[in-house]
Amino acid sequence: MAIKLLINGEAGVGKTSLLNSLDKTSFVVSRDAKKFGIKLPHVLIEEWIDMTTFINTIVDKMDAYNDKFGEYPSNVIIDSVSQVFMDVIDKASQTPNVYGSQGAEVTKEMAILTKFIHEDLELNDINVILLNHVIEEKDEGKPTGSYVSFGAGKFLTKGGFYSTTNESITIVTSGEHRKVITRGKDKQARTTLTDVPEFMWVENLVDPNKSKKLKEGEVYFTLKEYLEALLDDQHDTEEWSL
Repeated sequence: MAIKLLINGEAGVGKTSLLNSLDKTSFVVSRDAKKFGIKLPHVLIEEWIDMTTFINTIVDKMDAYNDKFGEYPSNVIIDSVSQVFMDVIDKASQTPNVYGSQGAEVTKEMAILTKFIHEDLELNDINVILLNHVIEEKDEGKPTGSYVSFGAGKFLTKGGFYSTTNESITIVTSGEHRKVITRGKDKQARTTLTDVPEFMWVENLVDPNKSKKLKEGEVYFTLKEYLEALLDDQHDTEEWSL
């Protein structure tokens, strides 16, 4: 069984930097309007054509990964799915909106993506990590501390990418530090793990001395260890499947 994890965060909060703890068993599909700067196997999608072309590129590059390393990646990361959604919206907006054709096109394209993630990756025991932009709610211009899904139309009505995953975390800033929230629907976060705290601090890898000082028993969040915990928990519950 594989894990499907959504990593939420506002623009510039450091979603991509969480990938630093991963190794070459991870393959990153970068569609984030900037070059990918972490030393991990990756492909940069510089131009959007359509969802089928996007997926075919992923499959081709995964085959290239297999040729190079002798196996397929354990983790496939899409950075970011919110940018992919915007690509789909932009492409649909270029066609005449005849009887809701643009909305239908967006729904069709997103269905292709979710089907690929589930049937071609997840069901083939490949973990999927989706980086996603969220927006903090505001009341009369003041942040409420809650976050809302990114999207539009039927896709957003159904809950956006949050509704497509069982595991979701949200990275936020707190003063000079960053933390990962693991639970809270208002934070777009949820987990099947019962023994993790509601939030964990993220170590400052640029200057560790400036990291948040931890209390006794606390540990910094690392994506690799979190994935391992999720996989262990899933393995423990799999034996109860009938």
